[in-house]
Amino acid sequence: MKKILIFDFDGTVVNSMPRLADIASELINRYYGLSLEISRNLYILTSGLPFVEQLEYMFPGKKENRQIVEEFERQKEEDVMNEPLFPETKDVLAYLASQGHKIVISSSNFQHIMEEYMERCGLAPDLVLGHKEGFSKGKDHFDYIKDYFQADTEDLVFIGDSLRDFEKARDNGVRFIGRISTFTEDDFRQAGADQVIHDLRELMQVL
Repeated sequence: MKKILIFDFDGTVVNSMPRLADIASELINRYYGLSLEISRNLYILTSGLPFVEQLEYMFPGKKENRQIVEEFERQKEEDVMNEPLFPETKDVLAYLASQGHKIVISSSNFQHIMEEYMERCGLAPDLVLGHKEGFSKGKDHFDYIKDYFQADTEDLVFIGDSLRDFEKARDNGVRFIGRISTFTEDDFRQAGADQVIHDLRELMQVL
């Protein structure tokens, strides 16, 4: 049966998480005085959420959060265009599309950033969804995708690199495949994910 394959962006199809973690940890260190190591770990542990939600989770109600988000988003927009796709991404997505699967990119990045990156890197998925207020990766995107393709939940497969991605899939009854990059196989297994891959090329065997 052909599926609608929903790919997270950062850490799943593009190798951007190390740079994003650098930006976030430097800002958290500067504004809140936590060590770079602790700041980086906090960012990684909450990855999969929009950065504004990550900060509220880490530092609820802090007035500095807004300024940090603005600086983070500005620097991310400047840098993300220079971050490379994982080497296998283009070939794997092209193969999966040739087999009749629909390809969707679902991200916590803003919509315009996603569209510009897709154009620059030469990816042409069937649908690209970014973040805006009241419309986030997870239930909002899943519902939109089902309506857009006139599909059922059983038709969706979400491929992501974070534990938050797994939680979003689990909470919405969507099949999840964890991509090992930001988190380890043990991290996913302990969280309850029963299917993981180390490389997107493995999707050609498991789908």
